[in-house]
Amino acid sequence: MLTVDDEPDDRAMVRRQAEALYPQGEVIEAGSREDLEAALAGPPFDPVVTDLALKWGNGREVLARVRALHPTCPVIMFTDSGDETTAVELMKAGLDDYVVKSARQLPRLRASMKIAVESARNRTALSARERQLASALEHQQTIVRELHHRVKNNLQTITSLLGMRARTRGGEVAAELKDLAGRMRALGLVQARIYDTETLHDVDFASALDDMASELVRIHGNGHVRLVRSFNGPLTLDVARAMPLGLLCYEVILNALKHAWPLGQAGCLTVELRIEASGPEVRIADNGVGFTESSVAEGLGTQLTRALAREAGVDVDSRTGAGHGTTVTLRLS
Repeated sequence: MLTVDDEPDDRAMVRRQAEALYPQGEVIEAGSREDLEAALAGPPFDPVVTDLALKWGNGREVLARVRALHPTCPVIMFTDSGDETTAVELMKAGLDDYVVKSARQLPRLRASMKIAVESARNRTALSARERQLASALEHQQTIVRELHHRVKNNLQTITSLLGMRARTRGGEVAAELKDLAGRMRALGLVQARIYDTETLHDVDFASALDDMASELVRIHGNGHVRLVRSFNGPLTLDVARAMPLGLLCYEVILNALKHAWPLGQAGCLTVELRIEASGPEVRIADNGVGFTESSVAEGLGTQLTRALAREAGVDVDSRTGAGHGTTVTLRLS
């Protein structure tokens, strides 16, 4: 430790308290500016006990110099100068404790040194642990980012392979392969939006929905379907919910593009995202031919839609009628 005082008897008093508290520790005494400069140029120490009024300076200067060189080193003022206002001022400046200099206050000085040193060591250990955790978190985020990148690339590869395979087949096999490729493409669009968030656990779903609708209309609209998008706010979802909801939106939009205009009529497909007080809603509407309930078969698409709705935690409301188009509303609970 370092004791700074121009009175030898007072330095000796502090030394005795320090040696009683830390028998194996080294006590450096600074009774002059030259002693202080030599101590500051040497190895680190803790704590520092200094007087406020010095013949060649003052305790404020000592506090500032120590803090500049060793920010975590505890500094205690042991003085018969100053008052409560001075003590408060110094504590605000970073002083660890202010003890009135007298023989009766020596137990208090010893306790103050012990507490200050232990607190400083705990802060140092905590800072080291925080740095370790920050480094581990950065490493984890790098791994997660790389995993997401590989998943995105793998989805693109699978989509391309399914498309290539479909071109070598005919009939129902080719159609099924194209459907699978489309679903992989939808997953890829959602996956790509993970990078728009900082956490890598969430998805900018509004942008993913926009990408998906535009891509589907481009591929399956055959130039006769106009896309209208209306989003009244952003929607961020965790990955586990965004994936099934993205596939569900894909199925609903694709179903409209396949069946709403069977004769290739010009049509309008509306995709809306509404952030309501009761929760977000996705509304997909077409002005096509519509259908009656009796004309809907319980096929794979219907079963898949129900399964995806359960996984995404949404209520599906479908309204339609022959000649009146179809509107499907997905309400997130």
